[in-house]
Amino acid sequence: MWLSRVDWEKIIKHLSILALVEADTARIESLARDLEKIVEMFNKIVELNIPEIVEPLYTTFFGEINLEEDVEWESMGIRELDPTGERLEDGYVKSPKTL
Repeated sequence: MWLSRVDWEKIIKHLSILALVEADTARIESLARDLEKIVEMFNKIVELNIPEIVEPLYTTFFGEINLEEDVEWESMGIRELDPTGERLEDGYVKSPKTL
């Protein structure tokens, strides 16, 4: 097994004390169940005994990466974005306000 049985509630309580965060019993129990499910999923992955020759489906910053070459594109000008200039303000395109 990747990780044996752990008292997640005790760990969460200790972490909440270190982080100066208050958590009620229901929240701690919920987090403990979630962590247990995550560990179970990792244990199932470990039990698959996947051979090391299988290449992962992701890349990292370390080692060789299999990405396509960068392609340069001509950027659009402001007049192409707003030919009439109705949405321009101080040379920028206005957009709806977001919260």
